[in-house]
Amino acid sequence: MLDTVRQFFEKYGTHANRIEGDDAEGDDVLVFRSVNGWVVVAWPQYFSDVPAAEFISGALGVLASTVRIHDGDYWSHTLFRDGQVLDRFASMPDYFTDDPAEVSRLAREWAGDPSIVSEAVGRPVDDVAPYLVHIVLDDDGYATAGGGKAVADDSFDREVPWVFTDFWRRLGIDYPNDLTDFTERLRLAPGWDGRLPTGDAEL
Repeated sequence: MLDTVRQFFEKYGTHANRIEGDDAEGDDVLVFRSVNGWVVVAWPQYFSDVPAAEFISGALGVLASTVRIHDGDYWSHTLFRDGQVLDRFASMPDYFTDDPAEVSRLAREWAGDPSIVSEAVGRPVDDVAPYLVHIVLDDDGYATAGGGKAVADDSFDREVPWVFTDFWRRLGIDYPNDLTDFTERLRLAPGWDGRLPTGDAEL
């Protein structure tokens, strides 16, 4: 996995060196041990994860699930197989616009399809569907639609972006409780954020 991650950066002229020890810094890429066949990679802050996940999925011929949280307000998920997008979801697709036509378009494009996700990961659709729900907030930041827990034993309500960890758990992906418990890491050379693609399809 680490070599494939390094290849992504090298493709765009960014050096990424393997670093030993446990003193992670902000520009480090952290790789965690495999759990249930999934390997979690933690990217630096403000990193555009979608192009990296697309590359890794294609290079290794695997299923890849990537999640981003935007400003602590909403989360989005993209699922790849063999470098091809299978599904996309965003909890607040109207976050950047209130234009009705644009909101309608984004809601369709980022609706998420529980049946596609469940088939891809081999989990019941009922485990997936409760999480792929759009959230609507009032002016005070309270959910007027889509809020509350997806499943009673979840750690987070759906309006809290960290609910993605509950969603991942249903897929069999174990988000690390301790981000210092990585097995390998790469340190990116300065200037990496100006060289990497941002992804045309990100929200």
